[in-house]
Amino acid sequence: MPANDGSATPPSQPAVVRDAVLRWIVQGTLRPGDALPVEAVVARTGASADAVRDALGELAELGVARPDADGVVIADPTAHNMAETDEIRHILEDVAVRRFVQQATESQVGALRRSLEAVEEVAARPDPALEQLVRARDWFFVVMLRTAGLATRDLLRNLRSHAGLVMSLAVAGPGRPAEVVEELRAIYLALAARDAEAAIAACDRHRANSTDAGLKQLGNAT
Repeated sequence: MPANDGSATPPSQPAVVRDAVLRWIVQGTLRPGDALPVEAVVARTGASADAVRDALGELAELGVARPDADGVVIADPTAHNMAETDEIRHILEDVAVRRFVQQATESQVGALRRSLEAVEEVAARPDPALEQLVRARDWFFVVMLRTAGLATRDLLRNLRSHAGLVMSLAVAGPGRPAEVVEELRAIYLALAARDAEAAIAACDRHRANSTDAGLKQLGNAT
């Protein structure tokens, strides 16, 4: 995943489709458990079939949906999955924070600051693309976890397999992009100050707020 996911470059067709699907879920026109065939997305977006297949494949990788014969089926997270994911995230973030505080170089702290700035840039737009905001937020945590020496690809894939839809919708809703920025800024400032306890507490707040926000969006869609 490139470090400039939050840049102002024009979005690709798959990115536009990914954002459209996320917004359909938020708006309630697409519900957890619904099938989403490639042909239906082509008809609704005007994107090419190849772009739609790429977009749906990436949504499946993000845990927003699972592959189906004709496209994907939107994920339907359970309370058990969410509780399990929150527990795993708390453990991972605790380890990552303590390692970051102990061993991060100034260059790595700078990389985390730049990843925060990317989130700020996307969130400051009048109508930020959910897909870009999700990826910019995720990059912040990739930088943090990598600095801690953790295998980010496998860890994030495991988390998203349980609760990817909620994690993606956690950035949606009135005022939520600005809240995400403030939550991530609190994590960054604590890490930059080498204050592990404050950073862990900030991670816990972000995780709790994200779970609440994501489930609220699903509640709006059901």
